[in-house]
Parts: sequence; C-alpha cells; structure tokens
Amino acid sequence: MDIKNTLKKEWYMIVLLSAPFIASFILWEKMPDIVPVHFNAAGEADDFGPKWINAFLIPGIAFATYLFLLVIPAIDPKKRIENTQKPIAAIRIVISLFLSGVYALVMMKSFDLEADVGQFVLVSIGILIAITGNYMNSIKPNYFIGIRTPWTLENPDVWKKTHRFASKLWIIGGVLMTISAFTPFLKDSLFVIVGAVLILAVIPFIYSYRLFNKLKNFN
Repeated sequence: MDIKNTLKKEWYMIVLLSAPFIASFILWEKMPDIVPVHFNAAGEADDFGPKWINAFLIPGIAFATYLFLLVIPAIDPKKRIENTQKPIAAIRIVISLFLSGVYALVMMKSFDLEADVGQFVLVSIGILIAITGNYMNSIKPNYFIGIRTPWTLENPDVWKKTHRFASKLWIIGGVLMTISAFTPFLKDSLFVIVGAVLILAVIPFIYSYRLFNKLKNFN
C-alpha cells in the first residue's frame, strides 16, 4: 500500500480532520473554562471538565484513529489486509466522519446550544453499523478487522459465510437503530445501544461456532 497516494486521494479527509483544530483555536477564548464532557442516557450532561478536552482531545482522537487505520496495511506482517483495501478505506472514512460529528456535538453543548444527544448517538452509530455491514461481506481474512473468532480464523469458509451473514445482520441492525432515534420512548434509552451492540457481536460469534462444528462434522 502506498500511504502517500492514499493521502493524495483522501486529501478531503485531512481537511475535514484539520478543521476542528482551526475552529477550536478561533473559539478558544469564547469557550467556558469548564464544559460538559460526558452525558447520560437522557442526553443530559453529568460530568464536566476543562475545555481542552472538547476543543482538542476529541479531534485529536479522530485524527489519530484515521492515521492508525491508514497505516494498518503497512504494518500487517503478512500483507493479508491489502486484499481488504476498499472495506477498510470505507470504515476509516466513516469512523472519521462519526468522530467529527461527535466534536461538533460536544462543541455545541460547550456553548450551551440546543442539541439532541440521544438522537445524534443513535443515528450516527446506526449509520456507522449499517455502512460497516455493507462492506463486511467483502472483508478477507486478516489480523485486524472483521468477525475474528477462533473458528473464522481457522477456516476460510467459516470466515466467508460468517461475514456474509453478519453483513445482512449489521445492515438491518443499523437501520433499526437509526429508526429508533426518532421513536420518543427509545431514543434516550441506553439499553437500545447496549442491546444492539451485544446482539450484533454475539450472534455472529455463535453463528461462526455452529458453522465450524457443522462443517467439521460434515467432513
């Protein structure tokens, strides 16, 4: 993988990820010294901290995450992830957009502007899961991303069929989570997020185990 060429193609991501730092420098003097840094399930601030956390730490995490996902193919000892360039590029961009949205949200809250935290979290995570699911079907066996259970790593057929199954499951789960953001009695429920994440993680795990045993017994 040529990181320089990738950066040239994704120049807009560098601009997007740099913009929050510029905005924070401009807004720094106007920001309150103490800002909300954590929110409960109802979207209400329940913890506060120094303004540098929202102004620079969050965009810093976003930039570091992007760079980490960018260099993963280069540090893969067996270069297996090179066969997964398109999915990992999509995941890299979507996660960066999600974290940029988090920055915008916390900055709005820092200035006490109206923002529905619960709705934002459900919509953004739902979209993130659905898009990831869309590309999951094309993820090849590798050391870094995907449904990496002992059984998928042991058997290429189990990997392929588990990811095909998980792809559909994640797309449906992501869409349902997004819809739940516009349902009054669900959008502020932490159980929606926790429950969805557990289901989307546990079901493929069990599926891969059962599929592995089925293929082993068949052979």
